[in-house]
Amino acid sequence: MSTVQDILTFLEGFAPPELAEHWDNVGLLCGDRNQTVTAALCALDITEQVVEEAVARGAQLIVAHHPAIFTSVSRVTTDDATGRVLRAAIKHDIALICMHTNADSAWGGVNDALAAALFLTNVVNMEAGDNRMLGRVGDLPREMQPQEFAVYVKECLRAGGVRFCDGGHTIHRVAVGGGACGKMMDDALAKGADAFVIGDCSYDLMQRAQSLGLTLVDAGHFPTENPIAAVFAEQIVGAFPQVRTMVSERHADCIQFV
Repeated sequence: MSTVQDILTFLEGFAPPELAEHWDNVGLLCGDRNQTVTAALCALDITEQVVEEAVARGAQLIVAHHPAIFTSVSRVTTDDATGRVLRAAIKHDIALICMHTNADSAWGGVNDALAAALFLTNVVNMEAGDNRMLGRVGDLPREMQPQEFAVYVKECLRAGGVRFCDGGHTIHRVAVGGGACGKMMDDALAKGADAFVIGDCSYDLMQRAQSLGLTLVDAGHFPTENPIAAVFAEQIVGAFPQVRTMVSERHADCIQFV
């Protein structure tokens, strides 16, 4: 039988904790390392709805990208969402594993999943140096104009909508950074990117990108990172075929468009 620790050890081989930023909180955040796992649920976030889904689907483990405990927690009560999540997980003996910035940098992690979702080929690391592995750059299946590319990103990521600036050039080479990766714009340009797909983009970043001739697409935090949930599931299934592993069907982007 597989335990929480067995799965944690495997996932940390896939996304080593040493890759996590110093401020991050990754690994086993709640639960018993020795608990047997027969079913696991994978999601981007551990919300109250995701815990309810885990209970309903008989999962003893939730594997997520964003940490369930991120800022300092001084009390665990029903007064806030974090307290309710932790109380429900403990009540139902559900362990919580989170792989955050270590999964951002890991090969096969968040940014490779995003590149794959956009069907990029010839994918390489965006940043220079062995210790900096955030972001990927690759080639589109065919050249596109900026507005056409923005629609393509929206459809590939099943986003409710996207924001973009027109860099004024045909797009062939694309840089991607799941979540808030606007600070990597110069790295994207250095790798010859015609466009950069990120989430959580500010107005000033859009202005700067346009001035540099780079089409910048803000596809949202959830759509750019959510593909990692399926990757977590695929990894666990491959290593633990006896564990019934599922991707959350209830977790969705909290941002809506009208």
